[in-house]
Amino acid sequence: MRERESQVDRDITVDIEAGLDETEAGPSRESETEETGAVRSRLGTVATKRSLGTALALAVVGTVLFGFVPFLPFGEAVLGIAAGGFAYGLGSDSRRYVEMALAGAVTGGAATLFGNLIAAVVASGTTLLAISVLAGVVAGVVGHYFGRDLRAGLTADLDD
Repeated sequence: MRERESQVDRDITVDIEAGLDETEAGPSRESETEETGAVRSRLGTVATKRSLGTALALAVVGTVLFGFVPFLPFGEAVLGIAAGGFAYGLGSDSRRYVEMALAGAVTGGAATLFGNLIAAVVASGTTLLAISVLAGVVAGVVGHYFGRDLRAGLTADLDD
């Protein structure tokens, strides 16, 4: 009963707001508002703050954990980002490729800057940074893909 009343309240609020927008906006402004509203609603569903924060936290934790592996001289950031993406794909029921790409880019760039600060600043830092950002994006997306694939395989029904 309470859910039905809240649905009715939301419908009334939407109808009132829609009526006010139509009287204030002209035809050109109305189409402009609809376009930006459509873009905002689409972007809001693609990347949320919570999912981006989760992806970033998993990528950073994976990078730190793979940094403790003793016989891994380089590539721990890429493997850690891939492991974080894998974990996020395994635990999430929706596609989060954009979030993992952004988290991989940030984590890969930060790992390069903090790990090779002198080389990044003095030498060809932009090339090194660009390669690490690209590697982070690819690792995050590929890890997320394989995590989602495993999740789909584990949760699929078996046919006789």
